[in-house]
Amino acid sequence: MHSRKLIQLLSALVALPAAVFADYEGFDFEGPDLAANGSGTGWVAGSTWSISSGGFDVGSDSLMAGNLRTAGNHVVATTKGVNIAARRMDAEAPSSGEFWASIVVDANGLGGGLTFSADPTGALDLFANDFANRARFGFGINGTNFVYKLDGREAAPINGSVAGATHAPTLLVAKFDVTKGLFSLWANPTLGGANPTGGIVVASDVPFKRTGTTFAADVIFAGLSANWNGVQLDEVRLGTSFADVAASATP
Repeated sequence: MHSRKLIQLLSALVALPAAVFADYEGFDFEGPDLAANGSGTGWVAGSTWSISSGGFDVGSDSLMAGNLRTAGNHVVATTKGVNIAARRMDAEAPSSGEFWASIVVDANGLGGGLTFSADPTGALDLFANDFANRARFGFGINGTNFVYKLDGREAAPINGSVAGATHAPTLLVAKFDVTKGLFSLWANPTLGGANPTGGIVVASDVPFKRTGTTFAADVIFAGLSANWNGVQLDEVRLGTSFADVAASATP
């Protein structure tokens, strides 16, 4: 087990992109709690995950989603209610161009995902109507549906869902076209290409607006969200291309 994890870790470190903006968290620590722990690259120096609701424990080994390259461990929600943790990125998300994000979710018929906000306590609960006219963005799984929420400080925030989620680790890949204000989301896309193909297309160029500030100022903290205990999350990746957030373990 330990030799496999070491090989995975070394491979992941080699594969991490040398982009101006790129973050990775494989939860490469034993815990037992996520709180006050942190690993990976691209985060504010010395930063750790902070809990604003519920909690997360560290589970051994990675969640395996297809041939995605993985390393370290994973986290498991511990509270029978809302669980939210946040960590500050080393740099703001891009003000133009593309912002990509991915996470592996095993929701076990419940709900979990990745969110973004301007402060750690304002992380989005993907599974409740809590937009509150503040800029937050998120995507994940809720039951048998893939879901997303886009709140760009608009009077009518955008949310959507597509059926197809199963009780298995699933790679979710999101693209924010910051220049055009368009959002796209894929579940278990084929890895290795310049852009996602295959899998389930959850959202394709859904328009979203940002008023009062820039996307970069809105997306400073990455957040983990789970709506019940037992939801598992892993392999958080942020970057400016599909290759940044979905490295394949095989050519």
